[in-house]
Amino acid sequence: MPLSLTTDNILHKTLHDRFSTTRSSCERAMLAITLQAFTEVQTRRQETQSRVRELSLQVQRTESQIMHMHTHLFGTSRSSDSTLYDKYSMADVRVIDTLNALLSGQESRLRATKEELALAEQRLATLVTAWATKF
Repeated sequence: MPLSLTTDNILHKTLHDRFSTTRSSCERAMLAITLQAFTEVQTRRQETQSRVRELSLQVQRTESQIMHMHTHLFGTSRSSDSTLYDKYSMADVRVIDTLNALLSGQESRLRATKEELALAEQRLATLVTAWATKF
């Protein structure tokens, strides 16, 4: 079955074909590094997609727990402030603070995962540009 004509497939075929046909050791070395970077980006994309799905689900669950706690604590009473403070304890406040910290950590990991992929893609783009302009 033939590969689809995506930008990635065209780039990989071009790099691989050139690697197979060139006699210049310098160009072969540059292409070998570029092909390794290409493979790394492909792997990172797959890992990033699954990690983003996983982290997104965790973020949604944590946000849901926070909303549930807020509704439970603050949504049941619309009377005076004194009765509001009677409705929850310091343990409830600690749970909400813990959930907020957990949410912040999950969002940070999500951003870091996406940034790692962006850096790998930038490295690949730099290598391809260097190869294309040098050879």
